[in-house]
Amino acid sequence: MRLLRSGCAASLVAAVALVAPGLLDAQLVGVGARYQTYVFEEPTIAGAESVSLLATPVGVNLDLHERFSLSVGTAFAKGIVTGPDGVESTLSGITDTEVGFTVRPGPSWLLVSGNATVPTGEATLTTAESYVAAYVAAQLLPFAIGAWGTGGSAGGSVSVARQLGAWGVGVSAGYRVAQAYEPVPDLSFQYRPGNAMQFRIALDRNVSTSGTLSVLAGFQTFAQDEAAGTNLFQSGSRLQGVVSYAFALGRRNSGLVYAGLNHRSAGLAIPADLPFGGIVDSPSQQLFMGGTNLRLAIGRASAVLPRAEMMVYRTADGKSQGWVGTFGPEFEWRVAGNSSSSQFIIAPSGVARVGNVIVEEGAESSFFGWEAGLTLRLVPGR
Repeated sequence: MRLLRSGCAASLVAAVALVAPGLLDAQLVGVGARYQTYVFEEPTIAGAESVSLLATPVGVNLDLHERFSLSVGTAFAKGIVTGPDGVESTLSGITDTEVGFTVRPGPSWLLVSGNATVPTGEATLTTAESYVAAYVAAQLLPFAIGAWGTGGSAGGSVSVARQLGAWGVGVSAGYRVAQAYEPVPDLSFQYRPGNAMQFRIALDRNVSTSGTLSVLAGFQTFAQDEAAGTNLFQSGSRLQGVVSYAFALGRRNSGLVYAGLNHRSAGLAIPADLPFGGIVDSPSQQLFMGGTNLRLAIGRASAVLPRAEMMVYRTADGKSQGWVGTFGPEFEWRVAGNSSSSQFIIAPSGVARVGNVIVEEGAESSFFGWEAGLTLRLVPGR
């Protein structure tokens, strides 16, 4: 079954902020809960009858100084996969913790940032737990998290932003070092993902009096993955590009439309004498995405944020590809505060998803799913 994302680890989706007393006016804090589920029309082809995830992300973003900010986020998550035979596999626990900071060491156009993934989650999984983790990491199934544990990592980047005529231009370069961990409990060897180097450039400019056009392009390359001290796999380089247009709809409403492409070149297995098998070359992959988001005010204290999105995933060998569409609203209700003071916001959401996965030629399955969430946020005043 090749519905799943290639590679051995997936990045954690950033947590929403944590509501906590005593941390007022200097940060954004909040707590949330999201339930997501998908059901496959052809379980024997997809390898599962259904997949569900309950995630409760928490975090805090502190503005400790006008030149320094700090963020911390983690989540508790429980995933359940029901196989074609009706047998359930479960994986639950705390995910890795994401810690990040930004510093403006001097001029306003220079920004230095750092981040670390603290291995508070479980990266060593049983066969049944790996079954769940693999579906949660699948490209075609948008989930609130990507993995419970990755062994940890640390990195940083330097960004420069300047105004060049009508265009704002930003350039950043970063490097991330991954840590080793033992992925299989019964085999005493360590796996270490390859370190990653990333470059990005962003452009934006005003269009007419009410719109902003933005362009983002990025390149990411990886060192070789290692297992038991031996080179194992060379991940393909990644190219990313997104174009978006943000615009006003009257005095209090706004909208955004966007389109993007992520391309990953082929990954190559490196023959080696390893205590496990199954590592093979992976084909090049393309992920196309596009959508629109609106923010429509309802009175003075609330808004509805409808969205519609489409993702199309393609692979060079025609396997493990498909599409998924998302549509539905989020709501924001400000129950306390205003723009000049701290605000307490309740944000419920609900979306539906439909899609189709092609496991291989002549073997495909449609699927549908839905998501419900609730976020509580405390936002500092301006």
